[in-house]
Amino acid sequence: RTLSALILLPVAIGLIGLGGAPFYLALGGLLMIAAHEFNQLVRQGDHPHRAPLLVTLALVTLSAADALAPHLGLLRPGLALILMASLTWQLRHRQAEPTVDWALAIAGGLYLGLAGAHFILLRQLPNGERWLLLTLTGTWLADSGAYFIGSRLGRHKMTPTLSPKKSWEGLIGGVIFGMALNPIVAALIGLPPIHGAALGLIGATLGTLGDLAISMIKRQAGAKDTSRLIPGHGGILDRFDSLLFTVIAGYYYLSWLAQIKEKLT
Repeated sequence: RTLSALILLPVAIGLIGLGGAPFYLALGGLLMIAAHEFNQLVRQGDHPHRAPLLVTLALVTLSAADALAPHLGLLRPGLALILMASLTWQLRHRQAEPTVDWALAIAGGLYLGLAGAHFILLRQLPNGERWLLLTLTGTWLADSGAYFIGSRLGRHKMTPTLSPKKSWEGLIGGVIFGMALNPIVAALIGLPPIHGAALGLIGATLGTLGDLAISMIKRQAGAKDTSRLIPGHGGILDRFDSLLFTVIAGYYYLSWLAQIKEKLT
């Protein structure tokens, strides 16, 4: 687990710093793998067609890219087309529960696509490479704190049926680690420490909810991990679960704060 983290962390930081095509391609590839893992999870109970999921994911994610969003306007007509086409496909190839199959595919694409779009939106902010990194470190540090404190002091289970190892003590540890250590990261990369603390709090609280949301899907599917792709970590969706919530919250925290500051000045 530690070796995997030591290898993947510098790669992630490097891609965020590079931005542009390497960042977009890497993010797109990871989201496609996450979508495949989601599809495999829900296929254990239902059988959604993969194509609507992947097309919806791509449309929603790319809607955030400066190079495409303002000029081509693909999101609205694209989503309308995929909704009609996927429902029509179910008329001919329906399984036992065609409406459930269709809804799962579209919902998965929307969920992962919206989160993917906010990775891009964060990266496109002024100093976006640093803000995106600070959002991610806030989540990672909070997760480490929750694990460290929860494994040693955890007595009161948060959600025993969804995630038996999560405890309220672990959540408190995550808040402490995120809010205490992420400001140090902020100072090291030239950002205000107060925002590092705020993003650490977001990582500890909303990140936990994102983790539990994917845990709920895994438990219903009877799976421990979304896949075995990363040794010691499970699948891409296992690594993205917390971030799916925190990148969205982090982006609106930063963008709304900038708008308020602009109005006050």
